[in-house]
Amino acid sequence: MAHAYGRYRNVFLSSAELAELQTELPSLWEQYIERLSEYMESSGKGYKNHAATIRRWANADKKKEEPPARNRDYSVEEGETI
Repeated sequence: MAHAYGRYRNVFLSSAELAELQTELPSLWEQYIERLSEYMESSGKGYKNHAATIRRWANADKKKEEPPARNRDYSVEEGETI
C-alpha cells in the first residue's frame, strides 16, 4: 500500500520504496520528495512510478556534479618545447 508524501501529498511511495530511498539517498531523500511534489503540483504532470522518478533525478544530478572525464592541461610555458 502506498502512502502520500510531500507538501501536496501527491508523491506516493510504499513503505519498501521509502526505505530504499532513505538508504540510497540518506541526506537527500526528503528534498527529492518535496521537489517531485512541488513539480507535479505546479506542472500538472504525473508519473507512473514516483520512486523511479526520484532515482532518475538523483542520478542526473549526480552526473552534473561529476568532473569531466578528461581534464588535461595543454598550456605551455614560454621557453618550453612541445
